[in-house]
Amino acid sequence: MEEIKDKFNKSAIDKLNVNLWLLGVLFTVFTFLIATNPQILRDNNLMAFQLTAAIPLMLSSIFARQRLAYAGKREKEWYDYGFITFILAYGFLINSIGIMMAFLINIKVSMLFFSINIINPLFYSYMEIMDDRGKIKSRIYKDLFFIIIIILLGVLPSLGIR
Repeated sequence: MEEIKDKFNKSAIDKLNVNLWLLGVLFTVFTFLIATNPQILRDNNLMAFQLTAAIPLMLSSIFARQRLAYAGKREKEWYDYGFITFILAYGFLINSIGIMMAFLINIKVSMLFFSINIINPLFYSYMEIMDDRGKIKSRIYKDLFFIIIIILLGVLPSLGIR
């Protein structure tokens, strides 16, 4: 049992480090937009919402993952909370960058960016399922949740579909 707990804690610490790095990316993107083109945030409320919401969501994920590393109880709840806030924050970050690309570069580059960000997690899931067939249901739910966020709040708005 202690070996499972140690593996769980190491995973939580690794995920915490990724979240901290992504928080830096969020602040960088936000600062870049404020400094170079604040009008884009005024003109696109959905992008502004997603970018600003991603920061506290990522912080919540960081706190949940830190708590998970030392949790004695309710590990599943902390894990789920950390995962949901992470996926929302990460999806919002991807959407913000993709929408920004659509406005500042062109729609083709934006769609390429979104496509890569949909295809890569599917490859990751495929590889994870090949390692452990028991994870298929979990991967389907996680990938579906992420892809829906990307399509509804990133791809469609970039195409001008509301």
